[in-house]
Amino acid sequence: MSVNEVKVQKAAEAFQVRGNGRASSRTFAIGDEDHTLGNSLRHVLTNNAKVEFAGYSVPHPSEPVVHIRIQTTKESGITAVDALKEGCATLYDQCAHVLETLEDVLPETKEDRIRMEKIAMEEGYGEEEEEEE
Repeated sequence: MSVNEVKVQKAAEAFQVRGNGRASSRTFAIGDEDHTLGNSLRHVLTNNAKVEFAGYSVPHPSEPVVHIRIQTTKESGITAVDALKEGCATLYDQCAHVLETLEDVLPETKEDRIRMEKIAMEEGYGEEEEEEE
């Protein structure tokens, strides 16, 4: 391990909702994630007319967690939890569309994805998510 490498520990909790008071304002702590998910989700949420504010932070590079803050408009009547669910669904759909388009243009991309999924299954990745459901 080089001097600049940091061994990041797994997050203590996979998901935590923080805050009380109005249901339209919450902070979500998502474990084992970083700027990639935080900024993507923030972008999707800020494009939602029901969301008044969306921001994210990574408290420290050695902490495997991203905090996402959501405040919805009073007029929308939607909770921050529902806004997060909508945002995640939208982001998922966007990623699926990009992957599908890429695989149409570059068929070898699909072959690579299938090969990587097979390797991940053989090495046991994804099993812990299935057990939690």
